Amino acid sequence: FAAAAINGGFFNRKNRLQLGAIRRDNQWLSGPILNRGAIAWNDAGQFYMNRLSLEENLVISNNQKLPISHLNSGYVQQGIARYTHLWGQTYTPLTDNETITEVRNNRVTKQYAGGKVGVGAVPIPKDGYLLAFRANAVDNAQLLPIGKPLRILSSTVSPEFNRYPHVLGAGPLLLKDNQIVLDAQAEKFSKAFAEQKAIRSAICTTPTGKLIIAAVHNRAGGKGPSLAEHAQLMQQLGCVNALNLDGGSSTSLYLGGQLLDRSPNTAASVHNGIGIFLPHR
Repeated sequence: FAAAAINGGFFNRKNRLQLGAIRRDNQWLSGPILNRGAIAWNDAGQFYMNRLSLEENLVISNNQKLPISHLNSGYVQQGIARYTHLWGQTYTPLTDNETITEVRNNRVTKQYAGGKVGVGAVPIPKDGYLLAFRANAVDNAQLLPIGKPLRILSSTVSPEFNRYPHVLGAGPLLLKDNQIVLDAQAEKFSKAFAEQKAIRSAICTTPTGKLIIAAVHNRAGGKGPSLAEHAQLMQQLGCVNALNLDGGSSTSLYLGGQLLDRSPNTAASVHNGIGIFLPHR
């Protein structure tokens, strides 16, 4: 059991799909979006925080590459999205009129013409993946006939993230190397979200390498912090690197078998979280 835990990254409350990075044991359960802040760690207790993007390209010939926009993501945009078995046993179209291509053992094996959004589940092969071609990228599916060999190039930006097996994305990034680096606009958060005074969650590290998880609720006689105030609070707590997590009704701080910061009756269900586990002695 976790000794302590806090809610994690953002998700779509309607379809309950993740909106941001989740990597566990070097496998992307969900890819990053919008170059948003993320925290990475390893089993030695080392942590790294920065803004994170994943660059993936389909190499279909010596001089031709097709960019993949998102991996195992509920964040839906035009382009080419990739879904592996870590998404689930099947993929159901997230937009109308997609073209879905099955790849097994680095070779195109099937193509499907998608119809309406939410209709027609397509099996995801364990020895490959699916490519969902959306909107203006649908014509690119013609470049991948049955039998076509291809490969994928994949790398994180910042490259430092490649060194860590576990990653969780949220954002915005609040502190980096003891400096407030908050830039909600750069991470594609709205001005209203940044300035809103609300209940918020955060995770941060101290100069000695300790980890702090924090839930910040309403102030006396008023509402919770804006993002700028949230960053200042984390700095005052002694954090040198800090990341904002999902907040509002998702904010849930757990310790010793119970929620510390709110009644379970007011805590919303969340898609993911970060748990702190003590070593067995």
